[in-house]
This record gives sequence, structure tokens and C-alpha cells, in this order.
Amino acid sequence: MTLRRQKRIADIVQRELSDIVHRRVKDPRLDGVTITGARVSPDYQYADVYFYRLGGDPEQLQEAQQGLESANGFIRRELGSRLTIRHTPALRFHLDESIDYGDHIETLFAQLRQEREDQGEPARDDGLDADGTESSTMDRAGA
Repeated sequence: MTLRRQKRIADIVQRELSDIVHRRVKDPRLDGVTITGARVSPDYQYADVYFYRLGGDPEQLQEAQQGLESANGFIRRELGSRLTIRHTPALRFHLDESIDYGDHIETLFAQLRQEREDQGEPARDDGLDADGTESSTMDRAGA
């Protein structure tokens, strides 16, 4: 029960923070910032909030983090007025690096596909079409 409630609170925190950052905070450093996730501690005292800013420039990401930190009190107060729990968790902002990691993995796959095409290797039946999308089961079965 506790884990389910913790997850539910984290989802609400993420949704409300996203709304607060987009509609209520007027800091230009937060333009394009997306709240990608939130985790709440088991005692509900802390919330780790993950964010990303489109463009991915390290300088802009640093500015976005500074903007979030400077607006932390306002954001927490707004969040507290929207939550129905006794204590509003303290917010800790973290850069979500999974988007950059996913882009890196996709680039590696594209390089591997290109190398295979350059070497003239026959296509393997790995369940992917030439464009990298998953082929249907009927195509793989030869029907």
C-alpha cells in the first residue's frame, strides 16, 4: 500500500510541477524545461524531480537548473497549495540524462546499420526492417 501511495504522490507531484513551471514561473531560464519524472522519499519529506531542457546545451541546462533552484521556494509553496498531504516535500532538482543517453544509443545503432550496409552484409532476421522499425510476425514467418 505504501509503495502504491508513494508512486501516486510522485505522479501527482510531477504533473503539478510541470503545470507550475510552465504556467506560473516567469523565469526565462525555464523556457523549454520539461519535468520528466519525480520520486518521493518513503517518508514524503523529499521529492527528487528530474527535468530536461530541449536543446541539451550544457550551458542552458545549467541555467535551467539555477532557475529551478532560485524558484524552489515559490514552486514548493504553489505545490503545497495543490497537494492534499500534510507536509509538502522539499524539492531536489536533477538533470534527466536518460534522454541524452537514449540519443547516444540510437546514434550507435545507426552507425552499426550504416557499417553493415557499407560492408554489404546480408540483412539478418532480427525483427527489424531496413528503417529500424519492428517488422510484423507474418513478415518474419515468410507468409
